[in-house]
Amino acid sequence: MKIVIIGAGAVGHDLAQKISRREHDVVVVERDPEQLRDLQEQLDCHVVAGDGADPSVLEEAGVPGCDLFAAVTDRDEVNIIACLTAQRLGARIRVGRVRGEHYYREGRLFLPGIDLAINPDQEAVHAIRRILFQAAATDIYEFAEGRVRVVGTRVEEDAFVVGKTLLEIHQALGRRVALVTTLVRGEETLIPRGDTVIQKDDRVYLAGERHLIDGSLRYFHTHGERPERVMIVGANAMGLELARDLMAAGIKVKLIDRSEEKCQRAAELLHHALVLHGDGTDRELLASEGVEQTNGFISVSTDEETNIMACLLARYHGAGKTICRVNRPDYVPLLPLIGIDAAVSTRLSTAARIARFVKSGAVVSSESLGFSDSEFLQLHLAPDGRCLGRRLAELSFPREAVIVAVLRAGKIVTPHGDTVLQADDEVFVFALPSALAEVERFFAAD
Repeated sequence: MKIVIIGAGAVGHDLAQKISRREHDVVVVERDPEQLRDLQEQLDCHVVAGDGADPSVLEEAGVPGCDLFAAVTDRDEVNIIACLTAQRLGARIRVGRVRGEHYYREGRLFLPGIDLAINPDQEAVHAIRRILFQAAATDIYEFAEGRVRVVGTRVEEDAFVVGKTLLEIHQALGRRVALVTTLVRGEETLIPRGDTVIQKDDRVYLAGERHLIDGSLRYFHTHGERPERVMIVGANAMGLELARDLMAAGIKVKLIDRSEEKCQRAAELLHHALVLHGDGTDRELLASEGVEQTNGFISVSTDEETNIMACLLARYHGAGKTICRVNRPDYVPLLPLIGIDAAVSTRLSTAARIARFVKSGAVVSSESLGFSDSEFLQLHLAPDGRCLGRRLAELSFPREAVIVAVLRAGKIVTPHGDTVLQADDEVFVFALPSALAEVERFFAAD
């Protein structure tokens, strides 16, 4: 695929990094020469200096006939104009980062010419909601319209699986437990084998059908309940959207912000929420407002240090699940190590959503784990695939990857050594960065 990205800022950089390593033809357009120079030094992609809304610059970047055009600058107007220009130039798929609520009607962008408008705040809100409602989950990924799920959870000290190998777990539970595809211990990501011993505080990723995942989580994470009371720090656009979303689900919401003006606006918009003018890092305020009785504490202010400190204080006072908004993706794997249950990055959420449009060979879609460059891949097997007609045990599959599930005629098949892949199967694979290219070659057609 040929992909053109407008904007080399945080989202543009993450998106280019995600897709350039998969041997795509990636071009990045940016006005700032310093950002462009940094990008060129760090990533294997082409760069074009200039205004992303200028037709001549877009022609130079190869927009006519490109497969995917993504405008992700920090200015809505530039992204919209760039997408409309790309449409006239013949770009096949056009994606724009558009934050302004006034551009939407009933949740949909009313301007033509843009196939997908992404609001980073809404992407993060969706991620937070999924994590909050799946009480034991730290992150959730869905494939094949939700039929295949990958859910991360932290192993608790008194969990059934602690001290047992994967082989022992499967001997005891059989098909009642989902496949453990990935294990994160400290800052190391690895693919577990049969002799891998599960330890407390490991982060494991389970894959399978929704009902199987739901039943499996109790063996890894013993505590969890549907949220009834949630406290949110940050009355910005994300905080308001999240509060509306949770209240619509019947959850009692308390919203805290240090800005009196934002609090007044929130009180006008959210009639059934309790809006508090104060500092989310004020221990006395949190304690007096009953933070220990909340099922969820979520800090989404624009200052990530405030978010981290607020979540730590809430955890100290006995809050249920704590979820923190961060700007830097490299913070995401660190926060669970200091006691915060989950972290959400608007940058990662936005880049991941756009990257789903990127296809290569058999790859239908992909999703990066928030803490690393590792990916879950969904692949469609063509009739002339080299891997067809043979047992998996007979194939030399990349060691740093694992086949998670197979979707065949609408049904999920759990893979094992005797599984034989067939044409038109949808195969779901987890792969470490070093194995991505090898996985794509493995499933390539002859």
